[in-house]
Amino acid sequence: MTEKLESLYNWFDMKRNEIISGHENERVLISNNEVIAYFPDERTAVAEALKKGMKQGDFLVQRCITEEEELQMFYNVNLAVGYGY
Repeated sequence: MTEKLESLYNWFDMKRNEIISGHENERVLISNNEVIAYFPDERTAVAEALKKGMKQGDFLVQRCITEEEELQMFYNVNLAVGYGY
């Protein structure tokens, strides 16, 4: 993860509850530590970012889920591909 993306993710994570409230399971487009818009899926969010002239690495598309849901998904993926626990 690039430094910029890591910074954007950290900002999202810090404000997660506020950002996801009312937008559960949508995708949020974030740039410059600001919510740009919400979308039904990642593909639409990325297309909109590129249409607005954003370059990959300068924006983050994140699924609006709780930290617990994100950790559960991470655990399940790692278990499924054999990273084991």
